[in-house]
Amino acid sequence: METAGKGVSVNKEALVQVAEEVRRATGLPVGWRDVERTLGALRATRDLWEAVRLSRVPLRFLVPIWESLARRGLLRLEEGLDLLAEVPAPRPGEAACPACEGRGLVGERLPGRAAERFFAWAKERPEAIQDFDQGYVTPESTLARVALAWNWGDLEGKEVLVLGDDDLTGLAAALTGLPKRVVVLDADPRIVRFLERAAKAEGLPLEAHVHDLREPLPEAWVHAFHTFFTDPVEGPLGLQAFVGRGLLALEGEGCAGYVGLTHVEASLAKWADFQRFLLENGAVITELRDGFHVYENWGYIEQMRAWSWLPVKRRPEKPWYTSALIRLELLRRADLENARVEGDLQDEEATTY
Repeated sequence: METAGKGVSVNKEALVQVAEEVRRATGLPVGWRDVERTLGALRATRDLWEAVRLSRVPLRFLVPIWESLARRGLLRLEEGLDLLAEVPAPRPGEAACPACEGRGLVGERLPGRAAERFFAWAKERPEAIQDFDQGYVTPESTLARVALAWNWGDLEGKEVLVLGDDDLTGLAAALTGLPKRVVVLDADPRIVRFLERAAKAEGLPLEAHVHDLREPLPEAWVHAFHTFFTDPVEGPLGLQAFVGRGLLALEGEGCAGYVGLTHVEASLAKWADFQRFLLENGAVITELRDGFHVYENWGYIEQMRAWSWLPVKRRPEKPWYTSALIRLELLRRADLENARVEGDLQDEEATTY
């Protein structure tokens, strides 16, 4: 990388300097590629929320990076995020298939009337609220997630567990008519009542229970399922409470889990810790599809933690929060401790609660 326009030098050394400055100020594991990706996203858009989506950098990192770039005369933070120099950072490409939105499969191809019935029920679901750190993915995202499990043979005749289900994954899975049984655990009584109503109306093998995942799993649910789905709180304890419970619930070798993980609230250092956690517990990643889940904008965005940090206070006009879908498979039974998870499930990289 060479010198940018307007007398501002931007090379790898400069990116490293920005990363080190932010790392010293925040204690967060910011790397020079985070800075490069931040600049690349700013080449593509001046919209703050679109820059978050395109950068694949945690929002907790982005704000101090933007501020550092502004101090160096590279960025103006006013009505939008305006680059003041030509920078040699790669602009992120967008070549996703418009038919499947880059997921590689289409949930509308699920058996029977599953998609049709799911779209109808999704219109009636309870509103996302901050009390439970909720945010809904689009119905298309939920159906595609279930379709991937169908592709892998993780639905038909299986006992399925969903840990936290504001996305209604359990309902979508049950509507296919494929699973033997679907059990949903959620801390929000509204979600549980809604799923019970849908299951009764549709005659589905779906049961829902109010359960705080910080609490141990009842013994009847330990090593009792073939497949689990979860979108965990992404702090280390949150991953333990959600994914750890999911692994503990699986019967053993050959069973599968489907996990959502973001870039907005999870650094690559956290991704590495998560991968180590899986390997230590006999799980291997078989699929990783980035940007698979697209979240609908939630109503409490001005109350979320990150709002006070933002240099531009403007509500997003289109979806910006996405997560990857990870499929994992057990090589052996996971014998995790089934104890209460003590402490805050969030961490310093959290932005939405």
